[in-house]
Amino acid sequence: MADTTLHTIPAEVSAQLASDVRNTRLLKIRWLYHFLYWFLYYSLTIALYSGLHEPIRKGTFATTAIMVAIQAGFFCINTYLLIPRLLFTRKYGWYALSLALLLIICPFVIQSFQFLYGFWADPVRMKTIRWFSMGNWIVEVIICIYAIGLATGVKFAKDTLINQHLQEQREKHYLETELKFLRAQIQPHFFFNTLNNIYSLTLKKSDQAPEIVLKLSDLMSYMLYESTAPLVPLTKEIDYLRNYLDVEQLRFGSRLTISFTMEGDISSVQIPPMILILFLENSFKHGVKNNISDILLTIHLKVEAGYLFFHVENPAPEEDKVADTKGIGLKNVRRRLDLLYGDRHTLDIREENHLFIVTLKMPLC
Repeated sequence: MADTTLHTIPAEVSAQLASDVRNTRLLKIRWLYHFLYWFLYYSLTIALYSGLHEPIRKGTFATTAIMVAIQAGFFCINTYLLIPRLLFTRKYGWYALSLALLLIICPFVIQSFQFLYGFWADPVRMKTIRWFSMGNWIVEVIICIYAIGLATGVKFAKDTLINQHLQEQREKHYLETELKFLRAQIQPHFFFNTLNNIYSLTLKKSDQAPEIVLKLSDLMSYMLYESTAPLVPLTKEIDYLRNYLDVEQLRFGSRLTISFTMEGDISSVQIPPMILILFLENSFKHGVKNNISDILLTIHLKVEAGYLFFHVENPAPEEDKVADTKGIGLKNVRRRLDLLYGDRHTLDIREENHLFIVTLKMPLC
């Protein structure tokens, strides 16, 4: 169910995430980015010009500023008009034609404004200068291609980073949503099993029923108030497992022997909640419940070298070889582990010598 229901984030959620990314404080000052970029470009152009002409000619600062301002304007036309309406809509021919016209017109506009400025600043000198020459036009075309292309490349690089961040936010939202969904499935599944246990004892009028109710209260308190966090102390998770085992021990009595051993320092370890319990639930559901003989349940937990190792062994009756036939328990825990750790964890579930054996290795957070 989780594999088909939650793979797509609702459109309104995706749109909200995109809006949040685009409306961050830094992106709200987009105009400042543009100003700083074109000011840097202007400064580098002046520096290059001064290297070619010593000293700098009169009016160079103004004519260069005119050139850069017009290039910035044509860049905006290309970036915010032509690319969204033509390139992104796959009208490649129209985009190529429009871009070519843009690059042809840009030098004419630059030369026209520079000539008008020069005529205003020094009309006597400008009377001796041609307004247009093919050589100057070709040079201006090359400069426009360089300036607009460079700025567009920077813009695409920035958009790529933004889209990457947006995708990460979407994946994070999806992960959190699916983990909540899987935890919500786990809790009713566990309560259903435990309530059946209590019901069986009440039918027998067992004196153990009140004690199981108290244990169940502790279990409910943990699940309702603590297991909703992304991580919980391993010590609390172990207490939760022990309470669960105590409930089952009271139910099955002396024919059930539980061996629960631990190694390593667990005092500062944290893990995602409600993962280990499913292996124990599965053990009781398939290895203990339908077994009428004496039962040994072996559990070993070890913390070592940044990993948690969890090993469970329980009998595998001949008539019940398929683990978790309804697919809720182990399917969920596999999915959670895949979402949380990917290929950084290993989970091996097998039947060997009439035993169900579960071996889990997962990295510690």
